[in-house]
Amino acid sequence: MNVYISSSWKNREAVRSMALALKTQGHTVYDFTDPTCRKTPEIPPEKYPEPFDPAKQSYEDYLDKPEWRAAVIENRAALDRCDVMVLLLPCGNDGHADWAYAVGRGKRSVVVGYPKPGDRSPTHMWADTILETQTGVLAWLQLIGG
Repeated sequence: MNVYISSSWKNREAVRSMALALKTQGHTVYDFTDPTCRKTPEIPPEKYPEPFDPAKQSYEDYLDKPEWRAAVIENRAALDRCDVMVLLLPCGNDGHADWAYAVGRGKRSVVVGYPKPGDRSPTHMWADTILETQTGVLAWLQLIGG
């Protein structure tokens, strides 16, 4: 199966670990933390530390970075190709946007882990399943024929 993992850059080690486990089982994996999976440069938050401030710039101008635009286009293409979307929690807006796009495109999806304490998103019930651990993903993929 072609699997897309979405999460936070802060989870890069967990994303990489899951991607390697999935590849070992023969899956094709889009891992945004792995430069060999991408054609665009990495855009972790520490590379662009300036937070958006409406007193300083318009949101459209703030977002208008060629690196961000290229990453968004590449991610959307990878989402269009995937069979299954894995949302690895906790994560922020970008991870959830990827996941929602995949769900809207009719992709199978799994939410793995937990949000930050105090956070919640009932829309996670859109997923085909919600699992507590990454190891459950491997078993779930086998169950659905992957």
